[in-house]
Amino acid sequence: TAGRPEWVGARWLGFLVPGVVVFVVSFIVMLFPTQMPAAKKVLESKIQKGITTVAEKTNELHRSLAEITRDTIPVAKRILKNKSLNCLVFGDALVFLRIGSISYLPKMYVIAFRLGFSEVGTVIGVSNVVAFVLGLVLGGAIMRIKDWHPKKLLLIYAIAVLVSTPFQASLFYRCDSNTVGGVDIVYPNSTASDASLYDTCNQDCKCNTAFPSFVCDPTDGTTYFSQCHAGCLGGELNDPTNPKSGVKQYTDCMCTAGKTVVPGECGSRCQTRLYISLALSVLGTMINFSGYAAHATVYQRVVSEVDRTVAQGWRQFVTRVLGTLPAPILFGYIIDNACTIWRVNFDGKQGNCWVYDLESLLVWFVWVQIILRIASSLLYFAGWYLYPEPTQEELERYEGGKGAASNGYEMT
Repeated sequence: TAGRPEWVGARWLGFLVPGVVVFVVSFIVMLFPTQMPAAKKVLESKIQKGITTVAEKTNELHRSLAEITRDTIPVAKRILKNKSLNCLVFGDALVFLRIGSISYLPKMYVIAFRLGFSEVGTVIGVSNVVAFVLGLVLGGAIMRIKDWHPKKLLLIYAIAVLVSTPFQASLFYRCDSNTVGGVDIVYPNSTASDASLYDTCNQDCKCNTAFPSFVCDPTDGTTYFSQCHAGCLGGELNDPTNPKSGVKQYTDCMCTAGKTVVPGECGSRCQTRLYISLALSVLGTMINFSGYAAHATVYQRVVSEVDRTVAQGWRQFVTRVLGTLPAPILFGYIIDNACTIWRVNFDGKQGNCWVYDLESLLVWFVWVQIILRIASSLLYFAGWYLYPEPTQEELERYEGGKGAASNGYEMT
């Protein structure tokens, strides 16, 4: 059922729905012309000014592979020598490395706020969509104030990333951690010096960790992995006349302080903390995405027009190799390293993790993201610093509102 920790649900919907949307949108994309009207006007303007000719443009579309390779080498050299561009690219790589944590965010909210597996997706999905939309609207409003010079746009984005960084700590405002018997503390009345799930009080119960069945001792608020690990010998039903009515409590529990436990983990859901944490997360995401429009525009202005395609290819390569690919490995290691109870199947094979050290997990999970965001913002500030100062002619062009029409300042 959805209330069980091993619940998976309709996971295929996450692939089916976006797949259908992309399939439908692909037909719309195919309706685009080979040349956009604005680009056609720019080309006509260049032909009129003698910058290029129709024959030259036609030859560009029919170049051989050898010609394309020969022309790519000098472009690649210009790209690699463009310090401002590479600060942007490697800053984005760190951002993509941090984004790898998003895959594990539902798990973090389940652990930190005791949410159900069936509701966490809705909670995070709705909050992220709201933050994303508000951020883009705010960014669009900023872009419409004036025609910003690319150097200022890069500064806007660097500031947005840096200001949104502290909001990554919203997960610290979580529910109080549960104390798990045999993991966080030694079983009451145990003679052992170190905590262990298996002790003399439950040695005859033949317990395992294949599936959890958490129980709570209301006497001291300690959670146990199962009634078996609590050493319970008896139990009472909600309705003694109906065997399917469910267990009311387990009795004669040799590993507990109160000798009686009830099904479920100790502690209650902290709705107020959840709402505050989500509000902080939405605010941080909104601030971050408010600079996204500026970020996208800078990539079109930081290189000359003929180098834009290669620049985008370079960005995609670096962000995938240094960001997207190692991200799951990094955060997967952080999460696995905080595990305190692993699933061990009946055949002895180790499976997934059931219980985590929440304090250690959140410290590493959050602080790694904060460090990556600070590092990426520093690279963006470096890119802003290394971006050449605009000339007086360019300043007059932007103050006159003609910067966008002339493609802005193009670095060579």
